[in-house]
Amino acid sequence: MLKTVRRYYWLTQVFIKKHANIILKSTGIILAILTGIIIFARYLPTPKATIKIGRIGKYTLATIPQDIESQIGEGLVTVTRSGEITGALASSWKIEDDGKRYTFTLNPNKIWHDGTTLKSDDITYNFTDVEVTRGDGTIIYSLREPFAPFMQAMTKPVLKKDTLGTLGARITDYQLVSGGTLQTLTLETNNTRIIYKFYPTENSALTAYKLGEVNMLDTLSTIPQDLAKDQSSTIIAQDGDKIAALFINNSDTLLSSKTTRQGLAYAIPDKSFGKVRALSPISRSSWAYNDLVKDYEYDESRAKTLFSQDVKNPGEVKIELKTMLPYLDVAESIASSWRQVLGIMVDVKVVSSVNSDYQIILADFTPPKDPDQYTLWHSTQATNFTKYSNLKVDKLLEDGRRTLDQKLRKDLYSDFQRFLLEDSPSIFLFETEKFALSRKKVF
Repeated sequence: MLKTVRRYYWLTQVFIKKHANIILKSTGIILAILTGIIIFARYLPTPKATIKIGRIGKYTLATIPQDIESQIGEGLVTVTRSGEITGALASSWKIEDDGKRYTFTLNPNKIWHDGTTLKSDDITYNFTDVEVTRGDGTIIYSLREPFAPFMQAMTKPVLKKDTLGTLGARITDYQLVSGGTLQTLTLETNNTRIIYKFYPTENSALTAYKLGEVNMLDTLSTIPQDLAKDQSSTIIAQDGDKIAALFINNSDTLLSSKTTRQGLAYAIPDKSFGKVRALSPISRSSWAYNDLVKDYEYDESRAKTLFSQDVKNPGEVKIELKTMLPYLDVAESIASSWRQVLGIMVDVKVVSSVNSDYQIILADFTPPKDPDQYTLWHSTQATNFTKYSNLKVDKLLEDGRRTLDQKLRKDLYSDFQRFLLEDSPSIFLFETEKFALSRKKVF
């Protein structure tokens, strides 16, 4: 055994002496390669984490959801959740001529994704009856009359050529289907790739999640029980931006009566349904919100008294209550209360869309960040869904959009909410929640 070891030792020495030159050169080359790999590895691009997000709705490049647009680009200004205005593409602005002229000075440090500097020609908001004057680093909008919500319109993100922005995320790919509808939209930052996939309904989006087409869904109204119990998924409850309400057709023969509508409101025991109660059409987070309004807390006696003023035979009354599917349980509960308290017949019908053919419909709407709700409640507007009409409210809405002073506007919209709630053209229920559903291991 010892002889064998000595023999191999001797052979090794002979081999090294004979090929020392080659061995040294080879070792040097290997060390150089390893050193190079270590040095240059830090400069090699690292694979980006990719997340696939499902989104419900039909969109085009020109109508990308604003929360996605806001990852890519900015408006001239931005607005906080409470409605305060701060600068974005514009570094400063001034309002002159009694609120009819808005001059914005562009931020010279803003650069588009293609490397070009922001210019006034890049700002492409389209307004009717507004004169636009573009200068070197400035843009002026001249209105025919004061319009207080105008600054809110300046918050919409501007995307050059529909795809280029000024923020960290940029559009790198998209796929369209018939009619120019987005099927996918890919955003990339330095470290992350986000692929949005669009689905027409929540059910189709949930199916895609279960099949692994996406690893996250956002803006869901509900979470199915099977996924709520899924140990591999995480549910994140988020503040919604909608208000759920019973919209009442004020032109309906039965429901044109104010006391009838008030009776219906008082006959609902719990209007919050476990969520944050909405007292008015203006969000609680708004600077114009007024909580000193008629809240229609449950009062069975008052409900019967008011309802019977114009309805002499409640047992013969039949109301059709339409509802969007996510609110079916809420609608059934309300219908049961009306049957029990008022003694009327109520048919609940699930609908997939909202139109003007209804008596009462349970649906939601997104209140604008600016408290101006002229298009929703002014009697002259085709978009006045409830056909509500009150000259006092009309005047308050007109003054509210012409007045620039925020304190004066707050007073006007406080009165607007008081008068509107007194008439009860709709019954406001709660501020909605939305949910995000995500695999626990996304990347």
